[in-house]
Amino acid sequence: MEDNARLMLTQGHHTTPKWDEEKVHELAQYFRELEYLFQDCRVNNDRQKKDYAVQYLTYDTGETWMSVKEYEGEFTPTATHDEPKPATHAYTYEEWKAEIFKLYPGSESRDRYTRNDLEKLIADFLSKGTLS
Repeated sequence: MEDNARLMLTQGHHTTPKWDEEKVHELAQYFRELEYLFQDCRVNNDRQKKDYAVQYLTYDTGETWMSVKEYEGEFTPTATHDEPKPATHAYTYEEWKAEIFKLYPGSESRDRYTRNDLEKLIADFLSKGTLS
């Protein structure tokens, strides 16, 4: 059977998914593009998905995303205060992604207004008139 999986793009490649932290409303689009790439490249491992997600960001944004506990997992110190044990709970990519959206108010689609919302607002305004 032939394997037609593509390789993941390198950072800085002109076709990599991009996201500007100033445009929080485009965060969902960044993740959609990234997930299409995961599918094409057959990336199924949650840790790899997290690593690729931060690879395409600016340094500061990547550091912020990696600081979210769901990136690494939770560690439990041993009774003798030695080195931490391996993660007792490895968070999934989806759990981590949900936490990333929480960092950026207005980034989730439910936080945005639709055209119908705008039309209703205009209709309400017109029906009430203006005060002079």
